[in-house]
Amino acid sequence: MKYHPFTTILSLVCLATSIVAADKPFITTQSPITLLSANDGETDVRWRKTPEGLNDRVVKTQDSITVVHLGPNHPPITKTVYGTVPSTILGTPTMAISANGRFGIIANHGWRGRTAYANLIYPAGEPVTNKDINSSDLSKQKLIPQLSNMLSLIDLAAPDLKVVHRVLLEDNPVHVLPHPDKKHFVVGASENFYIYKIQNDKLIQVSKSPQSNGLMCFWVSPKGDRILTTQGDTKNTSPCTMHWYSLEDNQVKHLSEVKINDGVDTEFMDRTYILRISLDGKFALVCQDSSLFSPELSDIPVVDLTLDKPAVTSVIKQVGPGIESFAFHPNGKMAVATCLGVYKNRIAVLDIESKPARLLYHLDAGGVGQGIEFTPEGDKLFVGSTTASRIEVYDVVGEYELRKNKKFIKIGYGHCSLTMGPRYKGK
Repeated sequence: MKYHPFTTILSLVCLATSIVAADKPFITTQSPITLLSANDGETDVRWRKTPEGLNDRVVKTQDSITVVHLGPNHPPITKTVYGTVPSTILGTPTMAISANGRFGIIANHGWRGRTAYANLIYPAGEPVTNKDINSSDLSKQKLIPQLSNMLSLIDLAAPDLKVVHRVLLEDNPVHVLPHPDKKHFVVGASENFYIYKIQNDKLIQVSKSPQSNGLMCFWVSPKGDRILTTQGDTKNTSPCTMHWYSLEDNQVKHLSEVKINDGVDTEFMDRTYILRISLDGKFALVCQDSSLFSPELSDIPVVDLTLDKPAVTSVIKQVGPGIESFAFHPNGKMAVATCLGVYKNRIAVLDIESKPARLLYHLDAGGVGQGIEFTPEGDKLFVGSTTASRIEVYDVVGEYELRKNKKFIKIGYGHCSLTMGPRYKGK
């Protein structure tokens, strides 16, 4: 194994910080950061404990957002607000925070298909879809149209986590990511890519680029000039496809389809959703199967992005029963994937420095793990759990070892997405 002085120093810092943090009665981080969790109240329909409850299709829990401010010298500062921002567990468990930490952006869409969340009964008299929303409604704080196609801009520095702007889209926005230029945000939807910026506390559309392949998930390259996607129809009747796009002058253009090379023992399935590009932009990890109750152990195909036409060139076999999301450690050696499970959820620790990448081990985690992020320094890993309604914490020890912390962060019911950014310092 190759060693580098920087990574050795980083490992020692992580170890020392973990030891010090363990002495404190609360969770700390080396630098001030903010976590944003979106929580889908519709999940209460799926996780009710009695037969009578499971047959009840009435949504009784509002969507919510939870903001957590963390730092080196104080307990977590946590605020949960219900009934202001719609969100859905049907999609990519990521969102966006502005480069200065001031604003959060959450995407919601109205597609439910043939899932467990179809044909639900929503509270009478409240808006549900775009058609139910009047222009005057958009300025109200209490507004959670569950089946709307909406972007919500949230002031994370406000004591009440005020929603300062809402945007309605015609197609289904799958999720939103910050662009590496720290000025723009990329929104992927079922029929278009959108580029937005924040100006005067509002989301301003910069461009709109049509695409015709449907959309399940996307990620932006570290340089900001490429987009990798998983795509397919929402009926889940045929295998997913992957595609490679350019992003130049705020326009998104299709370049090529991403194929699986001959001899690579894996395949795309109709339940292939989540992907994430590595921190150096050289490869991406892809979920072969993101279904919750899959009886099979899912693969993680690895896409080589250094090729003129990116392709799946290797695979990590049989990692877990449904892969939901990924996080890359700053050391460039380790990645972690959440493995879906209702009663026995896990996270999988991967060695991505090895050629090919390989599975190292599993750790127990809260049920239905969704969002997952490392701290900037790499000393902690945060994993959001839907059924436990909390963010679990793992301490990083050395280059590949994670230890589950007994402390956790309580959040709103039905966690579905997680993102992390710097703490807003004010003007």
